[in-house]
Amino acid sequence: MSFKAIARLLASAGNLSRYVLPVLLALASWWLAERYGPAFEKGVKLEPGKVDYYAKQLQRTVMDETGQPKELLVADELVHYDGDDRTEIARPVMNLFVKDGPPWIIHAESATLPGKSDEILLHGDVLVTREANRQGRTMRIETTNARVQPDKNYAETDEDIRVISPPDYMTGTGARFKFGDGIQYSILANVRRRHDVQE
Repeated sequence: MSFKAIARLLASAGNLSRYVLPVLLALASWWLAERYGPAFEKGVKLEPGKVDYYAKQLQRTVMDETGQPKELLVADELVHYDGDDRTEIARPVMNLFVKDGPPWIIHAESATLPGKSDEILLHGDVLVTREANRQGRTMRIETTNARVQPDKNYAETDEDIRVISPPDYMTGTGARFKFGDGIQYSILANVRRRHDVQE
C-alpha cells in the first residue's frame, strides 16, 4: 500500500471519529442514567404541597342558569395544590351580581379555597362595597379575615367590623351578612350605631 493510500485511510478514520465518538458518549450517558439514576414510577400522585397548576392575572366568570353573570373573580395570581386540593389566591376581587342594582364587590389581601368546600376564606384586610342602589345609598363594609359562600350570597366574620351607609354608621365585633338586591346583616357584639340627621 502506498504512502498516499495510508494517509487517505488515516484521514478518513479521523473524520469518522468526529461523528462516532459523540454518538458513543451519548449512548454511554443514557445507559448510565438508566442503570444508576433514580427510579420514577408512572402515575404517582403528587405529594401534599405540590403545585399542579397556577394562573396569573386571572379573570373567571360564573354564569347563572339563565346565562347571566353571577360571579366574577379577578386576581393577581392563583395557585392550586394537588395534595389537599387547596387553592391560594393573591389580591382577589370578587363581584357578586344581583338581579336588581349594582354588584357587591369584595376585596381581600389573599384568599384560600379549601378542597371540596363552597366556602372561601378571606385573609387580611377585607373591603366590601356597593354603589348607590335605587334608594340612593352606598354601602362600605370594612373588616378582616372573613368567610364567604358565593353560591348563597353569604359572608361572616368574627373580627371587628365597620358598616358605613350614610347617614348610618355602625361598628362592632363579629357579623353575618346576606347579600342580595338589598342586604340583611347582624353585628353580634359591641354594637355602636350613629345616625347623622340630614336637614
